[in-house]
Amino acid sequence: MSRLLTGSVGILGGSFNPVHNGHLRMAIEAREALGLARVDLLPAKVPPHKGKSGLLDFDLRLALLRQAVVGVEGLGVSALEGEMPVPSYSHATLTRLCVMFPHTNHVFVLGSPDFLTLPDWHRGLELPLLTDIAVVDRLGLGQAAVDDFLGRHWKWREEGPGVRRIEAGRRVVLVPMARLDVSASMVREKFCAGLETSGLVPDAVRGRMLAAPHLFKDCWNVSP
Repeated sequence: MSRLLTGSVGILGGSFNPVHNGHLRMAIEAREALGLARVDLLPAKVPPHKGKSGLLDFDLRLALLRQAVVGVEGLGVSALEGEMPVPSYSHATLTRLCVMFPHTNHVFVLGSPDFLTLPDWHRGLELPLLTDIAVVDRLGLGQAAVDDFLGRHWKWREEGPGVRRIEAGRRVVLVPMARLDVSASMVREKFCAGLETSGLVPDAVRGRMLAAPHLFKDCWNVSP
């Protein structure tokens, strides 16, 4: 698997409400395992599965992301979905990227739990037909479970350890990752309760939250 997708650009989408260290580790693990030129973190303006309730303003989430990746080699931030119609569908975003950068191979990076929910996404089962997909196994799903899921939705063949080729489509690559139990909901709950978030979010993000706590708490206290 090492250097399998050398020179490609990874795309890690999400709400990033807020960005946390688990997001950064996912991006780093995918970049290093696959030899990606970089991974761009791409916030959704309005996530279709979450809506706006309890969601920080897009520009604030974008600013937090930009602060979070400062000094982290190979990570960038894309504001593309801020310019697109809402809600923010991954299929539309990846299609737009393919048109904008026809000579760049994009790799859609997502965690193993999200990968298993693709049938519930808008045109989610078409995503492996558009781009290569890196499934970061942050919860220890394992190759057998991925293969079982693939077999229920696509015809595929093995191209090497951890690499599966979708018929008439692209590759799905499983990227191992040590378990890191942190989530945006955990960060929100702890921060709103006045608990410490050090170690859960990048220092720059934590500093921004502490500098204007009411800005975050007023939004997150209505979060489900």
